[in-house]
Amino acid sequence: MMNVYNLARGTWLLLCLLMLQCFWLSPAHALSAEQGQLDAFSWDPRKQPLPLDGAWAIDWKQLQPGDLWKQPDSPWFNMPSTWDRSGSAGWNYPGQGYASYTLQIVNLPGRYEYAIFIPEIATAFRLFANGRLIAEGGHVADNAAAAQAYAGNRLAVLGAADDGQLRLLLQVSNFHHHTGGPWQSLSIGPRDQMVSDYYAAMVYEALIASLMVAMAVLLILEYVADRRDLTGLWLGLFALALGIRIGISGYAPFYWLSAAELPWEWHMRLTYISMMISPVLFLSWVQACFPWDLSRRMVQVVSVPFVVSVVLCALLPAFYFTQLLGLFSILLLLVVLAGYWVVIVALVRRRQGAPLVLLGMSALGVAVIHDVLLNNQLLDSGPWLNLGLLVFILAQTSNFLRLRVFQRRQIEFLSQELSAANQELERRVELRTRDLADKAQALERANNQLQVLANVDSLTGLLNRRAFIEQMKQLSELPVKVALLWIDIDHFKRVNDTFGHAAGDEVLSQFGAMIRRIGRDQDRCGRLGGEEFALLLLDCDEQGAVHYARRLQAAMQTLHFAQWPELSDITASIGIAVGRLGEDSWESLIHNADEAMYQVKRNGRNGFRFS
Repeated sequence: MMNVYNLARGTWLLLCLLMLQCFWLSPAHALSAEQGQLDAFSWDPRKQPLPLDGAWAIDWKQLQPGDLWKQPDSPWFNMPSTWDRSGSAGWNYPGQGYASYTLQIVNLPGRYEYAIFIPEIATAFRLFANGRLIAEGGHVADNAAAAQAYAGNRLAVLGAADDGQLRLLLQVSNFHHHTGGPWQSLSIGPRDQMVSDYYAAMVYEALIASLMVAMAVLLILEYVADRRDLTGLWLGLFALALGIRIGISGYAPFYWLSAAELPWEWHMRLTYISMMISPVLFLSWVQACFPWDLSRRMVQVVSVPFVVSVVLCALLPAFYFTQLLGLFSILLLLVVLAGYWVVIVALVRRRQGAPLVLLGMSALGVAVIHDVLLNNQLLDSGPWLNLGLLVFILAQTSNFLRLRVFQRRQIEFLSQELSAANQELERRVELRTRDLADKAQALERANNQLQVLANVDSLTGLLNRRAFIEQMKQLSELPVKVALLWIDIDHFKRVNDTFGHAAGDEVLSQFGAMIRRIGRDQDRCGRLGGEEFALLLLDCDEQGAVHYARRLQAAMQTLHFAQWPELSDITASIGIAVGRLGEDSWESLIHNADEAMYQVKRNGRNGFRFS
């Protein structure tokens, strides 16, 4: 672990030194045009292309004819630069307008065929060489209605410079962007090498952009499969935004692959929106990686100006939101520095994965800072963003793989520990289960006995009074028609006094068995105490209750007591209350049935009566 941290610290220091080089040691070209002429005598085409920098002649508000050569004359325009305050041309030229540039190159080696690389020029151009149109982007015009903007780099193939001279005329117009003019260096070199480098750079950008989009899709799909961790989602969206920006800017490989491109206005919107949404996704990813070091609330606060910027880019014309490039650049730099600070804090606190995150962020951060300075014409070199993104991708991929291996090893170790613990637990559980099984059986028997004692009358096997009342309460929620029979055995006290309590118990026992025998499974039968019984007949009306009462009276005539043959003619008084549960309360049913039973008692017993 210490080696990883030391590697990350060393890499970060190296990248800081490279960043310092961007500020103070940016390369200076030995050859530069002076007063509209560039002497290529000391240039070796085999080594590197020749930047066409320096003092070009400029004719402001003029579009010189391409087939008529005009000897370069003052005023001079220091290339590359733009027509605004931030360009080296100063206030002499506003951001919008049109102009013609001329440059004469002398002493070109005659044994080569040449090509010229033209980086994107804001916002339309035509390039003539020795009176011949060799490249154009958009449509150059002297008014906004006729002018058309374009995007992307261009390559113009020339022939051989037989006389060693090349006369260039560059027409530029801008009515769409806040800043106009050639803000990057044109360069000339041998045709074969320039064509090879051009398409190699395009394929390289296509590879980087496609890799970013592919990684984004995989990370987003991983989040869809497992939504517990937002790290993959934010990193995927961040990679998607950067991949889109790479794919449509510079060499625009996505346009090349699809053989189609967006209208310039929408191209600029998408370029700026992808640039301004990236910091929000970047900070969200850092917060998901290190939630203890960066709060979600802080990310939300910092994201506000970027969200506002995205809205402005979506709603305003390009001329207006391109004026905010300087402000956008400052915001980007601040986010990069904030991200560095959070990751360094996580590194000091030994957070998991912090070294590789810092490595990738350092490469990407230096590249972003370099290209922001390059876009604002504070540096003179090529773009670094693609290389920074490549290092970033490799670092984060390595970090993901490392975390997955670490998690897999943790899972294997925990699985082994869990397996051993399970085996010991199973042994203990088996012993304990045997003991508990014996106790459970004894407890179940005791519970069953308690349940019977609590709910069942021991003499008759019917529900006791408490259980019967509880059943009526529970059934009172059902909207069904019922008949409640309240039964009292006639002259039961005489049976006890004449034949003894044993004979009385036998009468009660046989009477309870008879009720169970003639009743239905859905009915409820209970002994309320002494010689009083109750039957609750479900789904029963008055006719059904009469039928059941008569069956009960007939069955009582068949009762036979072997030990007491003299004991016969056992009768009962029955009160009946019919109602509907859910509408009539169970208390009123009991009260009405009891009153009807006493009416039968007063009228001679051995009969039934409805309430």
